[in-house]
This record gives sequence, C-alpha cells and structure tokens, in this order.
Amino acid sequence: MTLRLAGTFWLLSLCLNVVGLAQNRYIPPPLRVFIPFEAAWGMMQEVLQERELPIALENRGQGYIVSEYREFISGPLTDSHIRKIGEYQRLPDGSYLRVQYQYEILIELISERDTIVTANANIMALTRSFLGEQKWVEVQSNGSLEEGLLTEFGKKLFGEAFRLDQPRRGFWQRDPTYLPDMSERIPRIAGPERP
Repeated sequence: MTLRLAGTFWLLSLCLNVVGLAQNRYIPPPLRVFIPFEAAWGMMQEVLQERELPIALENRGQGYIVSEYREFISGPLTDSHIRKIGEYQRLPDGSYLRVQYQYEILIELISERDTIVTANANIMALTRSFLGEQKWVEVQSNGSLEEGLLTEFGKKLFGEAFRLDQPRRGFWQRDPTYLPDMSERIPRIAGPERP
C-alpha cells in the first residue's frame, strides 16, 4: 500500500512539473505577414540595427539572418536574469558568470505579398566550477527574446497596436470559477409561505 501511494505521489509530481514547464515556456510560432519579401527583409534589418545587433551572417537568397552574440548580463545577478529569458538549471558545482544571446531569423517568401518570419534565440551561459574550470553551456529559451523581436518587427510594420497572438489557455492554466453557495443560487420567490 505504501509503495502504491509513493508511486501515485511521484506520478502526480511529475505531471505538475510538466504542466509548470508548459506554463513558463512559449516560443512564438512563425509570423505570417501579408507584405512583400523585400519589405520584410528590410524591416528586420532595421529592427536589428536599432537593437544594436550587428549581423554576423546573412543570405538573402535563402532568407536567413544570423546576428552576432550580444552579452545579456554578467556578474552577481546572472542567475536571476537567466530566468527572464531561458530555462534556469541550478548548477550543482559552480555558478553562472555571463549570458549572451544571438538571433537566427528565417524570412520565407510564400507569394508576391505573403511572407513568413521565424525567429529563434540561441542563449549561451559561461559557467565556472568550484575548481575554476570555465565552459559555455546552452540555455533553452523561454520565448521572451523571440516574442520581443517579432513584436517590435510587427509594430514597425503595422503600428503600436500590433500584438502577437497568444495561445489559448488550457484547462490547467485557467483561473478557478467559484460558484455561489446554495442560498445564493436559488432566487427568492415572494409568496404566502415566505416572508
């Protein structure tokens, strides 16, 4: 009986962890815009320039742009800043020193006035073990960098009212609905038997 209870508790905690990860991570899907490829390409370059992200590699024929790495944070607040842009993994034998990111952007021509824009962020963190060994590790993005870039891109094209569509909240993310108690549910009827 104890083993069955422990197994049930383990399964329940695993499900809650999976639900928690799903709530925190949202990578925006490709953005479909009804503008020519040239306009989308030029506007994305302008957005990267305004964000002071130099372009490391670009190929207009294949429709991709890769920015150079940009340092996001260094110093004692690195752990808390990783949580803002990625999935934080606690290090058992060291600490994070620096975090940097770059964008990989794909702009695809669908038709003369139909283009799809996809943004991915590569996040790298410099770790140092207690013995002094340093190495760069990959951090999974939580989607905030990609969402910020695509939102800024959309606002430049369509105005300040532009917003990315958010996914509909699933059953586990919804706020609970509270029902009134029994006395509040049944409407009072005036009659001879009731005052």
